[in-house]
Amino acid sequence: MGLSSASRRLKTMRNKRGSLPIGTIVDNAGRTFAAGDGHAHTSPRDSSSPPALSALPSDVSTRISMTGSATQDDLVVYRLNSWRNLVKEYTDYFEAFASVQKASKKALDKAVGDFSVPLKGEHCFAGVERDGVQQMSAQLRDMHRMYSTQYARVDQHTETNTLRQLDALRSEIKDSLKEYTDHLGPIYRRLRKQAKEVEDYKEKLVHAVEAYKTWHRSHDAWLIQQQVRRELTRQAELENALVKAMRAEHQRLIRWEASLSERLRDVVASTMVCERDSLQTTLSSIGNTLGFLDRFDTHAESRSFDERFGSVLEAPMGLTGSSSLADYDFMHRDSEATTVLLEGQIERQSGVIKRFHPEYAVLTSQGYLHCYAAQSDLLERNPETSFHLFDCTVSTLDDVRSFIITIDKMKLGRSKYTFRCADQAGADHWFNAIASVTAKSSTPETSIVGGTLRDSKAAMAAAAAAANSPSALPTAAGIPAHELAARNAAEDTQLKEKSLDASPDELVEGEKPYPPYEPVARDAQMPPMEKSPIEQPPHIDTPIESEQFYPAQETTPMPAAETNLLATFEHPAAST
Repeated sequence: MGLSSASRRLKTMRNKRGSLPIGTIVDNAGRTFAAGDGHAHTSPRDSSSPPALSALPSDVSTRISMTGSATQDDLVVYRLNSWRNLVKEYTDYFEAFASVQKASKKALDKAVGDFSVPLKGEHCFAGVERDGVQQMSAQLRDMHRMYSTQYARVDQHTETNTLRQLDALRSEIKDSLKEYTDHLGPIYRRLRKQAKEVEDYKEKLVHAVEAYKTWHRSHDAWLIQQQVRRELTRQAELENALVKAMRAEHQRLIRWEASLSERLRDVVASTMVCERDSLQTTLSSIGNTLGFLDRFDTHAESRSFDERFGSVLEAPMGLTGSSSLADYDFMHRDSEATTVLLEGQIERQSGVIKRFHPEYAVLTSQGYLHCYAAQSDLLERNPETSFHLFDCTVSTLDDVRSFIITIDKMKLGRSKYTFRCADQAGADHWFNAIASVTAKSSTPETSIVGGTLRDSKAAMAAAAAAANSPSALPTAAGIPAHELAARNAAEDTQLKEKSLDASPDELVEGEKPYPPYEPVARDAQMPPMEKSPIEQPPHIDTPIESEQFYPAQETTPMPAAETNLLATFEHPAAST
């Protein structure tokens, strides 16, 4: 092999070793290196080199060979940087945790501030000093205020204690990293420089040996070999110093990392203790609130309200709950024009097959006979049929319980309506009452006010029965049924006594004595009915123009009051 070829080979090896770690360049690193004869030789300390860590990640495995170099590829440097990144993550986490506590406190303070209890101004609830919903609301508000206080406490501890200690740990890691690099960095740099010098002398030795083979003995190979040995001795000393420094750093790092882990644990533990104490306080507050809710009297608020306003609720607007129609006063309430002469149950023949159907009839002092389907309809709806008796004729039938009303001057539609009572006495009462209205006679019936005509005994019995069993059904007279029955009995008795016992001395000047009270005979001829000074249309079955019944004639103008009265009664068709 020529000199030029050996020089090129050594130059190539030197260029490659310049980019390799120190462990590959130095002779005793357990790596193979090329000898001058071109054969591969192994370092004498191969048997004591550490085994390969193939199970580690590739980035960690790469850094193993650079351990002790104090560069960014050093495993220890990588470890310390990992510690610093870990503590930074803890710092970021607890900063976010403190932000959550601060935001929770702010949101809860706003909620508590908006929860305006006790209520301001007027209200109907018991005060917070008494059992009630306001006291419960105040208890809830106080509990959440405690929450807010604990949020502030944890936030303050995190910012003033946890984060500061984490920053101190990061600074300590940074100082430890600097101490490591300051300790091993100079040794590594000197060792690397020494290794390069060794390589230079090795190259000179190669040239000397090659020159000896070709008889170019300008340099003694033995002297060059001695220089190589001296440089290798220095390299070995530097390597030993590096190993010694690395072992010292190793022991220091073991102790320091244990202390670092302990302090990091204490930082986290102190934060958790603060949060635990906060939660215990919060749980205690929740327990107190739940205890209050367990003892809460659900009837206390209603009792308090009832104590203050119960009397008002029992008598709203001053009402007693016993109001009746008799309690109200209005214009013409007791006017003679609104007097009811007779009312009661009666039957009227209607329908295609002419059957009798029960109705409730009312006879007024103005000569109207109104028929309702039931007594309960008096205050609910208008009558089904109404008759203006001044335009009608009343006559008897063979059936002593019945009588017939005929509408005069009826050209179209039904003009005759048959009525039937429960007995002859009832039929006589209705017949005589209608006759007294239409004939304007001077019989006692014309003076009867407000009830059914009957004899005194029957009226007294009806009054007693009504008093024992009050009826809720209305009456046309506008008074309760038992009062109506009692008034009927009193009026019947008074009329009989007045008609039988009246003496000329008791009469007022110009007044005629009453004749004996005798019903009009059912077979007697009815006197002609006097027409009302106001022409009023009859109540008929079918709506027919009024000109068919009443020829044009001079009449007295109708007063407004009677016009309104007629407007209240429509003219529906009578039941057939």
